[in-house]
Amino acid sequence: MFRRALVLKCPLCGKRPSTVKRWLGHHERCRSCGIRWHREHGFELGPIALNVVVTFFLLGVGMIAGFVATAPDFPVLALTIGLVSGAILIPLIAYPFTFMVWQAFDLLTHQPDQAELDEAEKSHAGA
Repeated sequence: MFRRALVLKCPLCGKRPSTVKRWLGHHERCRSCGIRWHREHGFELGPIALNVVVTFFLLGVGMIAGFVATAPDFPVLALTIGLVSGAILIPLIAYPFTFMVWQAFDLLTHQPDQAELDEAEKSHAGA
């Protein structure tokens, strides 16, 4: 499921098109199997938290690499501009991937019951 999510396929059915709509948007359901992306109240907190963790990790690695590469004479302005740019761009670039990875995690830990699968198939058949 995680491998499918990393290439922006539906974690459940493994097909495209999935719930990703444009870069920062998503459809209510997977357009291939019909599974709902918003499966429970508060689902959005997971992908956002995962995005924050990924962003902070990459910024930390970038900061350490920048300091090691430029020691002992640190170009403060260049490092600051690079890290601020990274703090803006990394969450935007990572969002669809963290969203799909979180959806895969949610589907693995909270597997859909038969009623949810029936609803997904019914909505997909009606579309």
